Amino acid sequence: MTIKAVQHAKAARDSVVSGIFSFLHSGRSGYVLLSGLLLLAMAGVMVVATFDSREARAAPPGWEQFVAATGSNQWVSCSFLISAGAIVLSINF
Repeated sequence: MTIKAVQHAKAARDSVVSGIFSFLHSGRSGYVLLSGLLLLAMAGVMVVATFDSREARAAPPGWEQFVAATGSNQWVSCSFLISAGAIVLSINF
C-alpha cells in the first residue's frame, strides 16, 4: 500500500516538474505572468482600501456599506487593476 502511494507521489512530482519545464520552454513570458499577478495583488490591496474608506465606514454595515464602498474613487482604481490583470494574463496565457 505504501509503495503504491510513493509511486503516485513520484508521478505527481514528475508531472509538476514537467509542467513547469514545458511552461518555461513554451515561449510564454514569466515576467508577464508575474506582472499580471502583481496587478491582481494590487487590486486586492485596493479592495481592502475601498472597504476601509471614509464613505464605507460612514455607512451602516451590510448592503449600504457595500454600495457606499463601490461608489468611491478607490473602487474605480480597483476595477481598473482587476481588468488590467485579467487582460494581461488572458492575452499571454
